[in-house]
Amino acid sequence: MVSGGADATMQTTMLDAVSEALSVAFVVYDRNDQLIYASRLIRNYFPIPAEFLSPGTRLRDYLGALYDAGWRDAATAGKGEIVQSREEWIAEHIAAHWRERSEVQQLDGRNRWTRYSKRRLPSGFGVCVITDITDQKKREEQWRADMERVQLTEEILDNLPQPVFVQDRNLAMVAVNKAFCAWMEISADSILGGTLASAFADEVAGRLQGVTRHILETGTPSAVSVDLPAGAAGIRRVVLRSQRVGKPGRYFIVTSFDDVAAVGSETAPGAPLGPALPLLPENDPVRPAIPAANIGRKALLITGNVEFESKALKTLQRLGIDACAVRDPGEQEAFLSVARSVGVVIDLVIVDTDMDVKCLEIAETFGTATITLDGFQLDTELAFLVMERLAGLDPDGAADDWEISTSEPQAATPVATAPLVLVAEDNEINQIVFSQILEGLGYSYRIAADGEEVVKLWLELQPDIVLMDITLPRLNGFEASRRIRELGLSSARATPIVGVLVQAFERDREECFAAGMDDVILKPLSPDAVEAVLSRVAPALKGVSAG
Repeated sequence: MVSGGADATMQTTMLDAVSEALSVAFVVYDRNDQLIYASRLIRNYFPIPAEFLSPGTRLRDYLGALYDAGWRDAATAGKGEIVQSREEWIAEHIAAHWRERSEVQQLDGRNRWTRYSKRRLPSGFGVCVITDITDQKKREEQWRADMERVQLTEEILDNLPQPVFVQDRNLAMVAVNKAFCAWMEISADSILGGTLASAFADEVAGRLQGVTRHILETGTPSAVSVDLPAGAAGIRRVVLRSQRVGKPGRYFIVTSFDDVAAVGSETAPGAPLGPALPLLPENDPVRPAIPAANIGRKALLITGNVEFESKALKTLQRLGIDACAVRDPGEQEAFLSVARSVGVVIDLVIVDTDMDVKCLEIAETFGTATITLDGFQLDTELAFLVMERLAGLDPDGAADDWEISTSEPQAATPVATAPLVLVAEDNEINQIVFSQILEGLGYSYRIAADGEEVVKLWLELQPDIVLMDITLPRLNGFEASRRIRELGLSSARATPIVGVLVQAFERDREECFAAGMDDVILKPLSPDAVEAVLSRVAPALKGVSAG
């Protein structure tokens, strides 16, 4: 008897160790349906009294305790919706335990998924193994959600009218839309997984690769002009706009074709391409003439870097813009104050990204348009950014030089431009949705992926409206809105801010308004909902966007 008891204890100890090592609970019963062993983990799943788990307990009594404890749906074959009496429920489960094998998955009241695997051995002994598969189910749900997001993204991209391609952080092409394939006369299968060189000529691919690496590192959007073959039309000048989307470790670069203008195959080298196109870098073989609209424009450069200053001033001179440079915020404020006092209008302030953000705040105080750029953009994008920014400004009517004048600036004729919407959104899918909706409504837009960036772009661009997601990295949407309102105290016009919420919690609405927002909109987004909220907060812009 002692020997038999010791053996039983040893077996129980070993079974407990196996149960805990495998993180599974199991019950063993004999051919007479009496429990031989129940692991200690059983009570993690079924809170029944310990006496019903002791050896010798009838399987019927064990199941009755489960029923009484409220676990009527435990280990059922999906029949929990059927109302059964206690005896019917016990009889059905005893029958299930006598099958050679059965398996069922169950979601309990604590949102835990459990698998019940039952086996009846030829000897008549039975085993029921209980496993927590919650993590597995979550992975399956995440996989399905990811697949749905991929399909949604593909549908959105394919319905965009402009060509779009997407690169991952290794610069591999991971998505292209139908418009891109049609433009490039290439199939998706021949380019996906490849590099830029699989779609573009070597010179263009090399240039775009450098731009893409810079965007990945800095997050700064880019716009570069390139010449691409266009079938019988010859060559077309295309502006490629790129921006970084996603989160650290999962960044993607989305590039779309924009501002497309035909350059016929008969065009003579060096002929102007029209005023709507940006000037090219100095070493470009095709250099357009200086647009007449630039004559008399004035720009102020702010940088402490001598080389940066030299390159920028040279490019501005080639653009036909009068420009000079200052070295710090103090000099900038003094210069703009003097210029205002004598009636000289500064059209544009260009700020080196290495300078203090105060430079942007000062420009905002004086109501001057701004752009920011770093050393890489200085070499590749300065001309384009300046031309794009000046295109939306009215002629100032000031004298063609920097002489002191007492005459008042002449009133300018307003130029209708598409209203600019600044979108604060860090989710890559929602960024694409916003882009599609705003383009369809006739608005121009810029996207910021975090709260710090949206404040910076607000200072730089002075948008007409801000759509502010509240869950942003670095600064959340509430904090970013408060910063914008604080910085805009000296401005005569307060930018409307619309909070973008996932759910209509009253506390979120209240916090949006407390942070200085004017309205809220709920996800999922639709063109009608976006148009309605923009019409509410800025009705004067509706006609401009429609035009």
